Formats: sequence, C-alpha cells, structure tokens
Amino acid sequence: MVMQNPDWNIQTESQTKVKKTRIYISVVLAVIGLVIIGSQVIPLAKSYIDGMIEQVRADSKVDPVPESYQTYIESQLAYYDPGKSYFANLSSELGSIGGGSQYYDPLTQTQKTVIIDKDYDKDMYIDIKSIGIVNIKISANVDSYNDKVYNQFLKQGLAHFKGTPLPGDGGNSFIYGHSAVESFFSNHQNLPETIFSRLSNIDVGEEVDIKKDEKVLKYIVRSKKIVSPDDFSILESQNNKETVTLMTCWPLGIGTKRLIVVAERQI
Repeated sequence: MVMQNPDWNIQTESQTKVKKTRIYISVVLAVIGLVIIGSQVIPLAKSYIDGMIEQVRADSKVDPVPESYQTYIESQLAYYDPGKSYFANLSSELGSIGGGSQYYDPLTQTQKTVIIDKDYDKDMYIDIKSIGIVNIKISANVDSYNDKVYNQFLKQGLAHFKGTPLPGDGGNSFIYGHSAVESFFSNHQNLPETIFSRLSNIDVGEEVDIKKDEKVLKYIVRSKKIVSPDDFSILESQNNKETVTLMTCWPLGIGTKRLIVVAERQI
C-alpha cells in the first residue's frame, strides 16, 4: 500500500488555489478593461452615428436639381465648398455678409455706426453662469482662415472671429469654441478648450456677460438653433441690434452641423 505524502497534498492544493486566483484576477481585469473601453467607445460611436443620421435626414430633404442649375447657383451664391475649411468659407463671406453700418445702442438709445476694429488685441472674458461657464478667455481678432492659428487660441478658451465687430462695437460679434463628445467632456468639464460643450444647455432668456476693457457687457439669449455648415446668415446683424453669436460644433465634438446661440445686448 502506497502512503500519500501530506506535504505533497498541501502543496497541490496551494498550487490549485493560486491558479484559480490568477484566473479570477484575469477575468476581473478583462471585465474592467471592457467596461473602460465601452465607456469611451460607445458614446463616441453613438455621437458619430447620430451625426451621420442627422446629415442623412438633412440631405434627404434637399430636392435634387439638374447639375447645370446647381453649378449656376453655386457660382452665383458662393455655396459652401467642402474642399475648404468651415472658417475659410465664413471668412470669404465677410465681404458680402455682415452687419449693417448702423445699429441701435441701448445705452444712449441712439443709432450708432458699427465699428470693425481689426487691431484690438486685448483678451476678453465671458460668463454664462446658468450653464457653468465662468471667466473663460475670448481671444480677440483671431485669424479664423488659418486652422493652425485659431486652434492655438482655442486651446486657451474661445475665439472672436476677425472681421466681425468686437462686443460693444455694434453689429453682430461672432465668437466660437470647441466642443467634445460626452465621454470626454464628462471627465474634463472645466477644460477651456472644450468649454462650449456646455452651450447646448443654454436656454432663451438666460444672461451672457462679456468683460471687455474693465466693462461688463450684458446680453440676453434670444435664439438657439442648429444650422448646416453652409448657412452664412449667422454672420448677419439682427435687425440693426447689437448681438453676439456663439457657435460650436453639433453634435458635440462631431460637427456635421453647427449649434448657434444669439444673444442681444441689454446694457
């Protein structure tokens, strides 16, 4: 009769426990890895799919036209050229679309001339406290035709579109900033570079404050809408009133459309 060594049994049981523990740890780590990947990939994929669906819906609403007529319309009205950047197209429109020469000043209750000051280089700051935007820098007169230039400024906050009036100078001041997909922004909510992800939460009637030259310019949100990238009317003045137009990509972080918020100067 062969006698079993007790020490050998203990050693075998110990090795079995170690193997099981390693398997459990591997499974747990794999599950954690899948959860982390899913939390990042799924929202990104959802945002991308939502953007594509919206684009298809928009395209499906456009009636087909003969190619010759489409070419004529594009040559006459300078439709959006997908070969250029979005801001390059906007820049090319500044000569034909923009604020009127006169605007109503709510402080003096008189008509004044819109000023386009392309040399102003001081930083401004914006507060939209209702959506958690506080003291975010606006860089003035950013050359928006060059993506390498404006992206550097957007890392610090927001950018004022050069060629449009500055806040306080009448007409329609155009200010823009980056947004981010939900999975990224939820973990970087105070990052200046993507702070305009909050813009989707703003409501009509809420206040926008812009600090410029030691003054606080107060605006009230009058409209909020989503437009296509070839809608250049966003540069236009609003019935000779002093306004500021705030813009970011839509869906957030994707950019098949544009989210536009227009606020009217009060004081």
